[in-house]
Amino acid sequence: MNPEIKEMLTETLNALERLLNIFRIERIIHLIIGAVAFLMLLYAIVLLISSKDVTSSLLVSLFGSSGLIAASSARITYFFNKAFGLIEEIIRSIIKSEKSHEK
Repeated sequence: MNPEIKEMLTETLNALERLLNIFRIERIIHLIIGAVAFLMLLYAIVLLISSKDVTSSLLVSLFGSSGLIAASSARITYFFNKAFGLIEEIIRSIIKSEKSHEK
């Protein structure tokens, strides 16, 4: 492998690592929110099974917790898609420039 390409790939991976470190707190917060929402969902399911009637507070806890899970998962997924999409774009441009130099 060309030393320039190897250096560019190393720098790209270092940039990804820095990017992941910058947003580490945000990811941890979203993971905590997702875990708490999952526990709320389990509690709401237990209440649903144990209670004979369905109240509006039970429905709010079911839909609220599932909405929090979806929102936090979507945010984490969006972040990782953007970060790895950036890396993918850089690697593709490196490969494309390498192929054009070979011809």
